[in-house]
Amino acid sequence: MKSNSFKEYIMPSLVLVVICLCISSALVFTNKATKPTIDKIAKEKADSVRAKVLSEADSFKQFEGKLNDGITEYYSATNGSGVVITSQSKSFGGTMTVMVGINNSGAITGVEVTNHADTPGLGTKAMTPEYLSKYKNIGELAAENIKDEKSVDHIVGASISSNGVYSAVRNALIQYKDAGGVQ
Repeated sequence: MKSNSFKEYIMPSLVLVVICLCISSALVFTNKATKPTIDKIAKEKADSVRAKVLSEADSFKQFEGKLNDGITEYYSATNGSGVVITSQSKSFGGTMTVMVGINNSGAITGVEVTNHADTPGLGTKAMTPEYLSKYKNIGELAAENIKDEKSVDHIVGASISSNGVYSAVRNALIQYKDAGGVQ
């Protein structure tokens, strides 16, 4: 009776444990093997977007100071032409990530949404190049909400997404001032 119980209950459990250990080990190995390549691709993509929102820059160096809430990165152009700040804010689909280029005079040179989960075709209207270009040359966004802002309009039907972009850009401008501009 005991041997039958071992074959029926314990042996299948041991087999499952061994399978789980093998699969977990394979996942760890795969992660370690691919992580450098994934990190390299992510850095190249981020550098590409930085160059797009601040085209006057030749290369970038990371800011070493304190970052405000919602700011994830602050890079200064090595030629002093400006900074690129990565900012996150709440949007319709969750957290939205936005890169903002700001020149050495404190005016926006470009805005690019790099990550979002908003509704395609509706919320993404606030992420089109045409809409984002409306932020160009703005140096200050004073209102707490896009609906109260005079210099940038929200998109009807995508007001939460519009406000997500607005909040991220506004936070980037505040960070720029708090950090003292180009470092």
